[in-house]
Amino acid sequence: MKSPNKYLFLFLMVSSTCMVASSSNWLTTWMGLEINMLGYIPLMFMKENTSESEAAVKYLIPQSLGSTIFIASAIVSSHFNNSQILMLMAMCLKLGVAPLHFWFPPVMASLQLTPAFILLTWQKIAPILAISSFNPPLVKSIMPIAMISALWGGIMGLNQTDIRSLLTYSSISHTGWMLASISSNSIILIAYLTTYIMINSSIFTFLTKESASSYKQLFSPKEPTKLFILAVSILSLGGLPPLVGFVMKLLVLMNTEAKLIIILGLVIGALTSLFFYLSLTFSTLLSFNKMRMTKTEMTSSQTIMFLLSQILPLSLILFFF
Repeated sequence: MKSPNKYLFLFLMVSSTCMVASSSNWLTTWMGLEINMLGYIPLMFMKENTSESEAAVKYLIPQSLGSTIFIASAIVSSHFNNSQILMLMAMCLKLGVAPLHFWFPPVMASLQLTPAFILLTWQKIAPILAISSFNPPLVKSIMPIAMISALWGGIMGLNQTDIRSLLTYSSISHTGWMLASISSNSIILIAYLTTYIMINSSIFTFLTKESASSYKQLFSPKEPTKLFILAVSILSLGGLPPLVGFVMKLLVLMNTEAKLIIILGLVIGALTSLFFYLSLTFSTLLSFNKMRMTKTEMTSSQTIMFLLSQILPLSLILFFF
């Protein structure tokens, strides 16, 4: 982000999310979602190449379609209450949850790491906050989508070798868990979002300093401490106990009002995701007892982000509970 105008678009993106969080009517919510989309699109252009232009178009079309369905359904909902389900579907399209995720992996594959990180984390906040503002009986109607998203993200991740594709399908799976947490408690939703963003921050902090695309290149023996931190962060994202990612999923399961079949689908999707994350990091963890850690490595930015990603969400849980 060398251009000063990037900071203006970043401010628009952040302020529009705050606008959605504080809105009291559907028109203000729609305006916040539109400003959020328009503020993010210029941030997608880091190297000004053709793939980024293609990604911007692939992102713009489904987002515009979702916004159009949302505002049209909001207008019609004043006469027909049943049309509000279309507003939920529009938000699911903007989130990129299964089976409305057709635009999400191609966009992620064409982006640089910084806009990809924003798309995986911050761009999920506004649609999820919009969904959480619906009536609880209406929110429960999208619990099957949460289950399908968790299952699909876990199954599709099994065939991936690119680390960015793995994070993409993991994001689809985690979005299903976020939708399930909406029916439980707003505190748990905020804590889950914070946990997810912090763990991804730890992973992307490592990825920005590496030029690896496949997981075999990523986990080649270079610096032992950094590899261990990356492996633990990925396992925390997968929900391995007793890491903080597992604690958040356990809180969702303990407090959600979803049916048993939905909970089973979420658990199976989480176990599938954990399986390919374990297979990805297994060799690194086994060879760690042969490695040596140095003092200079332990003071790196990767270590600081790792500690924050594991400690900050737990502190948030202790503060509210």
